[in-house]
Amino acid sequence: MMFDFKHVTIIGCGLLGGSFALALRRAGFTGRITACGGSRSPRLAVERGVADAIEESIDRGEQCQADLIYLAAPIGAIIDFLKTKAGLVKPGALITDAGSTKAEICRVAREALPAGVHFIGGHPMAGSENTGVEYARADLFDRATYALTSENTTEEAQLDRLKKIVESLGARVILTQPDEHDAAVALISHLPQLTATALSTLLGAEFDGEVARRELAQRLAATGWRDMTRLGGSSWSVWRDICLTNQQNISAALGVLIAELQNLKDALDVRDFNQVKTSFTAANTSVAEHRAIHYASFEKI
Repeated sequence: MMFDFKHVTIIGCGLLGGSFALALRRAGFTGRITACGGSRSPRLAVERGVADAIEESIDRGEQCQADLIYLAAPIGAIIDFLKTKAGLVKPGALITDAGSTKAEICRVAREALPAGVHFIGGHPMAGSENTGVEYARADLFDRATYALTSENTTEEAQLDRLKKIVESLGARVILTQPDEHDAAVALISHLPQLTATALSTLLGAEFDGEVARRELAQRLAATGWRDMTRLGGSSWSVWRDICLTNQQNISAALGVLIAELQNLKDALDVRDFNQVKTSFTAANTSVAEHRAIHYASFEKI
C-alpha cells in the first residue's frame, strides 16, 4: 500500500500546504486531512475541499492524532510550533516541513521533539509569488525538485517512507544536509528573489531623477522585464524569516553577484566587449548544462 497512514494534518494550509493535500488526494490517499494555523486558511481549505476539517486539537492543547504533520507555515511559525507544540504530537508520528531554510528548523526539531516523534526536514522547489490556499493545485510538485534533509539521527526507514510519499506527488527527491542545503538555495533561490526585488524598485521610484524617463521605461517594459521581475511581487512576510535564518549565505551570494556585475561594468567602461562576450558565453554554457541536468533527472518519471 502506498500510504501507511490514515490522518494528515497540515499546519499553514496556504499554497504549499494546500497543494500538498491536493497532490496526496490525486495520488490516491483516502484518509483524513485536517488543517490548522490561523483562522482564515483552515476555513478556506475546508470550504474549497482541500481539507476535510479544521484541526482543533492543537489549539485546545490536546494531543493531535495525525500520523503525518506537514508544516507549511512561514519559517518563524514552523520554529514556534516545534518549540511550543512538540508535546502535542503523538508518539510514532512523522513531522516534515516545507521551509525554505533548513539548518535552524532542523536544529530546533532535534532539541524540542520528544522521543518517538520523527522529523525530516523538507523543501519543495515549487511555488509562485502568489500565496494562499486559493492558489493551491494538485500538480504544483509535478517534476519539481524536492529536498529532504538526511542527518546522522535520521532513521532510514522514515526517510525512505517520506521519500516515497514525495515521489508519489510527482517530485524528484534530493537528499542533503541542512547546512549544505541552505548554502545552495541562497544561490539559486534566495539570490534571485533579492535580485528581482532590487530590479523591480528601479521603476518604482524616480528613474535617474526624471519622472518622464521612468514613465517611458515603464511603457516600454515587455516580457524580458516581466520575466526578470516576477518575483518582485513576493511577500516580505514570507521572506523575512528566510533572510533571518539564512543571512550569512544570502549575503555571501549577493557579494558574488555584485562582483560579477562590477566586472561587467568595468568591461563596458573600457569598451572591452570581448570580456562581455566571454560572460555571455559562460552564461550560455551554464544555462545549457542546467537544462540538461534538470531534464535528464526526469527521464524515468
